[in-house]
Amino acid sequence: MTQVKINDLWFENIYITEFNANPMEFVSKFKTFLIQERQKEQKIISLLQRYKNIELSLGNIAQKLNIDKEELLSLMKKYDFYLVDEECDLSQDEKTINKYLAN
Repeated sequence: MTQVKINDLWFENIYITEFNANPMEFVSKFKTFLIQERQKEQKIISLLQRYKNIELSLGNIAQKLNIDKEELLSLMKKYDFYLVDEECDLSQDEKTINKYLAN
């Protein structure tokens, strides 16, 4: 028989009230939750990779994940995806800006 030791009162209360202190049911539901979270994370990373490859816009990704752009920017930070590709050569942009500012 599986035993689950819980040192958190809130968590223990859920274990007792929602799972009737049934460790098999608890472990099964927790495993399902972790699998779903991993799938969600993989989807996020896949969508962010498509953004990096210029296949999707941020708006498309936010819509597919059903989140707002602010939440999306937080996810980008979490997974180390950036709005500007650090490998991108911005020298032409800099020249254009300097030319514009000189006028």
